Amino acid sequence: MHHLKLVSFLVFLLLFHVLHASPAPAPADGGVCDQFRYEGFAGARLDLDGMAMVEPDGKLMLTNVTSQLKGHAFHRSPIRFHDGTAAAAARSFSTAFVFAIAADYVTVSGNGLAFFVSPTKNLTTASPSQFLGLFNSENNGNASNHVFAVELDTILNPEFRDINSNHVGVDVNGLVSLAAMPAGYYSDDNAGDGVFENLTLFSGDAMQVWVDYDGHEKLVNVTISPVAMARPRRPLISVAVDLATVVSDTAFVGISSSTGPFHTRHYVLGWSFAMDGHPAPPLDYANLPKPPAPARSTRRSKVFDVVVPVAAPLAALATLAAAAFVAWRRWIRYAEVREDWEFEFGPHRFAYRDLFLATGGFHGDRLLGVGGFGRVYRGVLPAPSDKEVAVKVVSHDADKRMRQFVAEIVTIGRLRHRNVVPLLGYCRRRGELLLVYDYMPNGSLDRWLYGGDDVTPQLSWARRVHVIRGVAAGLLYLHEDWEQMVVHRDVKASNVLLDGEMNARLGDFGLAKLYDRGGAGGEAQTTTATTRVVGTMGYIAPELAHTRRVTPASDVFAFGAFVLEVACGRRPIEHGGEEDFILADWVLERWHKGGDIAGAADARLCGHYDGEEAAMVLKLGLICCHPVAAARPTMRQVVQLLDGDAAAMPELEPGYRSFTTLAIMQNADGFDSCGAVSYPSSTVTSVDGASSVLSGGSKVISEFAMVISLPWLALLLAVATGAGGVEFVYDGFAGAALSLDGMATITPAGLLLLTNDTDMNKGHAFHPEPVTFAAGDGVVGSFSTTFVFAIVSEFIDLSTSGFAFLVAPGTNLSTAMPQQYLGMFNASGNGDGRNRIFDVELDTVRNPEFADLNNNHVGVDVNSLNSTASATAGYYADDDGAFHNLSLISRQPMQVWVDYDAAAAEVAVAMAPVRWPRPKKPLLTAGVNLSTVIADTAYVGFSSASSIVLCKHYVLSWSFRLGGGDGGAPALDYSKLPKLPRIGPKPRSKALTVALPIATTAIVLAAVAIGFFLLWRRLRYAELREDWEVEFGPHRFAFKDLYNATGGFKDKRLLGAGGFGRVYKGVLPGSRTEVAVKRVSHESRQGMKEFIAEVVSIGRIRHRNLVQLLGYCRRKGELLLVYDYVPNGSLDKYLYGCDGKPVLSWAQRIHIIYGVASGLLYMHEDWEQVVIHRDIKASNVLIDNNMNGRLGDFGLARLYDHGTDPQTTHVVGTMGYLAPEMVRSGKATTLSDVFAFGAFLLEVACGRRPIEEDEEAVAVAGVDGDDRFVLVDWVLSRWRNGTITDAVDAKLAGDFDTVEANLVLRLGLTCLHPSPAARPSMRQVTQYLNRSARLPALPPTYVTFNMLAAMDTHQNVFGAWSVRRSSAVSVATISDIGLSGGR
Repeated sequence: MHHLKLVSFLVFLLLFHVLHASPAPAPADGGVCDQFRYEGFAGARLDLDGMAMVEPDGKLMLTNVTSQLKGHAFHRSPIRFHDGTAAAAARSFSTAFVFAIAADYVTVSGNGLAFFVSPTKNLTTASPSQFLGLFNSENNGNASNHVFAVELDTILNPEFRDINSNHVGVDVNGLVSLAAMPAGYYSDDNAGDGVFENLTLFSGDAMQVWVDYDGHEKLVNVTISPVAMARPRRPLISVAVDLATVVSDTAFVGISSSTGPFHTRHYVLGWSFAMDGHPAPPLDYANLPKPPAPARSTRRSKVFDVVVPVAAPLAALATLAAAAFVAWRRWIRYAEVREDWEFEFGPHRFAYRDLFLATGGFHGDRLLGVGGFGRVYRGVLPAPSDKEVAVKVVSHDADKRMRQFVAEIVTIGRLRHRNVVPLLGYCRRRGELLLVYDYMPNGSLDRWLYGGDDVTPQLSWARRVHVIRGVAAGLLYLHEDWEQMVVHRDVKASNVLLDGEMNARLGDFGLAKLYDRGGAGGEAQTTTATTRVVGTMGYIAPELAHTRRVTPASDVFAFGAFVLEVACGRRPIEHGGEEDFILADWVLERWHKGGDIAGAADARLCGHYDGEEAAMVLKLGLICCHPVAAARPTMRQVVQLLDGDAAAMPELEPGYRSFTTLAIMQNADGFDSCGAVSYPSSTVTSVDGASSVLSGGSKVISEFAMVISLPWLALLLAVATGAGGVEFVYDGFAGAALSLDGMATITPAGLLLLTNDTDMNKGHAFHPEPVTFAAGDGVVGSFSTTFVFAIVSEFIDLSTSGFAFLVAPGTNLSTAMPQQYLGMFNASGNGDGRNRIFDVELDTVRNPEFADLNNNHVGVDVNSLNSTASATAGYYADDDGAFHNLSLISRQPMQVWVDYDAAAAEVAVAMAPVRWPRPKKPLLTAGVNLSTVIADTAYVGFSSASSIVLCKHYVLSWSFRLGGGDGGAPALDYSKLPKLPRIGPKPRSKALTVALPIATTAIVLAAVAIGFFLLWRRLRYAELREDWEVEFGPHRFAFKDLYNATGGFKDKRLLGAGGFGRVYKGVLPGSRTEVAVKRVSHESRQGMKEFIAEVVSIGRIRHRNLVQLLGYCRRKGELLLVYDYVPNGSLDKYLYGCDGKPVLSWAQRIHIIYGVASGLLYMHEDWEQVVIHRDIKASNVLIDNNMNGRLGDFGLARLYDHGTDPQTTHVVGTMGYLAPEMVRSGKATTLSDVFAFGAFLLEVACGRRPIEEDEEAVAVAGVDGDDRFVLVDWVLSRWRNGTITDAVDAKLAGDFDTVEANLVLRLGLTCLHPSPAARPSMRQVTQYLNRSARLPALPPTYVTFNMLAAMDTHQNVFGAWSVRRSSAVSVATISDIGLSGGR
């Protein structure tokens, strides 16, 4: 009996659950259902698409955190909405549902959701975001949609005339609501209509919505309330709508949602529906799944406030104990040694305290001189060096002091030449910038020229010529022989110092500019114009005033003025009397009037000089001062002329009569505001826009004195009056007369603020004057612009809309929409060719309707926001071409460059972080003929728009140039960039809520007192260290980092072992960079010398075919070098089939040979010193990912200055690669490297080692030479037999270019010639390899060359040779003759 009662009870519960917890039974597929109820959706018969899904607990989630997508949920069965009568009235219906919107952000949400009635469940063409997954830009508002909806919208969309960003609307066939109200309800508490209570749709709280349609009254009522409340009596919206003309006879009901850029989840917890005036079945809140838990701020407990002050001292003591233990462990296990020789790797950073003491506190008695940028003091460094130095302190009021400071370190800090002042080091401290040089006891040249009496000259003629020749050699090094091109820009006597031996040394590189070299001629890779003319009057080349193009020819002009100054003992410009004295004109006049140009030499010499030499020097000065840059010689020609090559002297044309145009310049339009600064102080002349600023002189006058010719003057005046283009620069916008509208304004700090905290608005800023882009012919000319911008959003990872640089026919954009239209277009005008608008957008929202790439992109637009071309915001690095992403909403300033090439009809856009050089590779290019887009006369400016996220768009500076061919928009002065405002609220101090114990207070006070004392002591000698300092010299690694990177130098990380150490593979912590760490072995007597040689040489060498040294470490008993890891290993493993390496093709071998030849040419001739490698062989050539050969292992390298004679006392190298003359003399030269390269050539081409031995024969017979194979003899015999190509590696199976193989093998024999004088240089070798020169035939006397036999005859020179064999390589090394003492 009890069992029957239990079964009956269970059956009753099951029926109750079916009736109340599940939807009403649906008819068979294709049938019609009039009523249903879902209290939770577990097992519900819904049709879902898009992101919609039912979670395990029964919640219907329409959207997740995926942006720009949609989700739909349909009741599976269709519903008949017409009653079938003649009146064809729509049937009444009622629906209720409970929803919750959970946003990741407190103040914004991603769109909303809607209940809707649709004739179809196929909404694939609907768009997400503001279209709520119901419509798209094409069909929004079409009567053919037959869609009725009630929207719960959380974003204000002006295009739909939304009332706010938290509203409820009734929609018919589109998203422009028939009626809308702010989300909320009318309470039933008070009499009358009730009090309106607001609801926040995206609060995360559950809310219930009732939608009722009365078919007889043709009335729609919408009501909303919190879920726990009873339905309010008064509806939120009541609007007359005849749905008979809207909904189809049979339609589907559903709920739709979509996401935009904001992460938002839309949930439905329950839903019911009924027809024909029946109320929707009530939803029991207790049976509904729980809404998602809203994010709540957590408050810190008071226990925490009490415990922390007590525990803090204990934690501090524990930290000190741990720090002491770690320090002890570090000094024992990871101890490092720093030695004096390390200071030669790049400029040394001095402690400010040492410089303060060295100069006696920068006392006036130590002052050597004052220049335009600072003061120079004499000092003596503290013991043990006691070295005399000159310390330059950049003054506070010096314009561009930081730029000058960095320029000097970057330039002179890496230059090495006997006629360039060496920089010993530097120091950076707040408000003070210091450079430390070698002290030059004889001071500057101008003191010798002008410091003596009028009778006895300070310098003899021979000394003057020696000085001129030295400065010329230094400039040649800067222009042509260093790794980059350096233009000094301030060559003059006061910047030439004289050392103890009266050698001239060029210094003061504060105005220098560096350029990468381009083609084989060494010209600058890019033509660069500066924003201001800098230098000293009398030395400034005339072309700089109108082109502002910095070239070596401008240095040559200054050198010409310097030559005349030294030879004549007079300044280039002397003020006084009725007219200014122009030295060049005076010398030229003497030459024209009687040919006695030598008479212009310094009268104080009293004729004690060589007349012909004086005439040659003065003519050289004149030709270097030629007004036309192309007519001046190069510094190489100048040096050749000074060395006695008379053929190098160009001729002066007859029209070369006078330089001076001072009187004309005084009256010329466009120069009224220019000034000249009198010699001798270092000056900077700035020509920027319509103003000129000159600093650092003793006298400012109103004339613009310029060394110039009349034809050139006409060109200058034409440019000055505006012919040839339009140009402007805004370095900050304070006082700028821009045309502004909307939200755009200029802040007191000089920032152009396009948008403020107002949502759904727009702002525009235009240059006030229109620009004539097409001068009557309808062809738009080339133009360039660059600007610095920053986007500051209230959320660090979220923004809405972006902004754009645009060219528009007018400044009236009042019809444009904000938000995704960026204030430029609207829904109807987007894509209309009549817009005539070109723009470059910086967009931070992905809008599917515009086919946007992502939410962080740059696009080129023509009359539409559907970009012609777009790319993710970022830049391509110049060194490796890797793409680096930039976040437009990072709140950091960035720079954009936009260039239009009219000839190519192409737009190029580049961007980079501010103060970075412009990337060589643009971010994107687009083929656009703007002549069909831009009006002949148009305005340039910026447009931006806001949305619901508070976001500010700033422009910090802007420049523009149309035409003129000057190579881009004028450069921006980064030092003048206005500061961005502070982001976020100021930190608020928090008062202590619990008093600290007495003991804790005493400890804290004592610690504070000690801290203040240490801080005061530190501030007295405080220094600043900045990122750019790391580029000076190889980086020193911590041994601990290298230890961990290599797994404790485990054998499994071993890459190989050489004569002087082992090489391990490692991965640096943090950067995860793969490196190769060379650990010099203890037993190597050559170890320390080899270590120094590698750091000194390869540490400063940069070439694509040389292995790059990343840094080093020195610790007691261990010497470590850190290189780029070259993944493919050494070349010998490919040649001899080790480690399963594949056979190299002939093309790969040629490519490797040419790469190694290029690297050797760079070392022998193109670097600042001559580097002899002395160990060229296949095992020292590494192969990178691109199969490029990279020469490494500089342990035996020898450096010496160009033009000097290298001296060595020991023979070092590898058997088979040693030149025979080294056996006799021990002297290594570049030609001994050529010999080794010849052996390397044959080795690569033939696939055989230079010397091979039969081990068994040697072991049994004990002989030394009979069983040896000498590769060069073998190839030579093939050459004599006319079958030289038979020597090519048999593993190639004949797959090679016969002509090329013949050339390589004969070149190898030529390089291996026993006589050094018969070998080619590496420059000739490269010419032979690229076939720009013909390889001479081998001489008939070149019969045989058994190197080993020659070496045997000099066995006493070597002592004991050891030949080491392994499975991978056979290397001969000298065991007891090495580097010690012989370098």
